[in-house]
Order: sequence, then C-alpha cells, then structure tokens
Amino acid sequence: MPTFNQLKKHQSRKPKKIVKTVLSGYPQKKGYCARVYEVKPKKPNSAIRKIAKVVLSFGRDKKRNILAYIPGIGLHNLQNLSTVLVRGGRVPDLPGVRYHIIRSKYDFTVKENFTRMNRRSKFSTKRIKK
Repeated sequence: MPTFNQLKKHQSRKPKKIVKTVLSGYPQKKGYCARVYEVKPKKPNSAIRKIAKVVLSFGRDKKRNILAYIPGIGLHNLQNLSTVLVRGGRVPDLPGVRYHIIRSKYDFTVKENFTRMNRRSKFSTKRIKK
C-alpha cells in the first residue's frame, strides 16, 4: 500500500482510450474487396445477407481488414478486388459487421427494381420529373 507522499509524488496515469473504429477521423474510407460472400443472420431472423471483407489502407504499409454490408435488394456487381467506399453503420443481426458500402461510388453500382420518391439520396436514384 503506497503512502500519501508516494501518491503525491507519483500521480497515477490514466489509461489511454482504445479506439475501436477504423474510420476514426474520417467520414468514409476507400478500400477494395478481398472477399465477397453471403452469411445467415442471428436468431430469430432468417435471410441470406451479402457482405464483403474490405481492405482499407492507411498510408504505405498499414492495412486493416473489416467486414462491410452490401446494401440493396437482389443482385450486386461486386467481386474480388472491386474498389468501394465504406461508411460507418452496423447491421444489428450480423455479428462483426460494423460498416456499410456506399452505393454508386467506384465499382459498386446497384440498381433498384422500383422507383423511389423518398430517401433518394440514400439510394442514389434521380428524381423522376412529371
């Protein structure tokens, strides 16, 4: 047990905060797909969700692998070594998937089968003029 004078002389240092997110300081990051595959979600949900293992680069030698969700209904055109833009946002029923791939950037172009009136910017569709 330290004495009061020892505590006064050597004040305790607070531990450094551990940053869990890969995007710290950036709204989006560019990367490439190392693997594109399908997984099943946790109980009680049932589906086949598309995800990609994305390699993000930080400078010359630093690289980080993350799991990113591929949004959209139906087919997509992503394959290995496709360039993508990644944003934050987790998928609650897929463990370990904390990022989303942004549509209509670089190699990821997905077309919806129906016309959208609301939230068009999120799905990158043009406004239909009447």
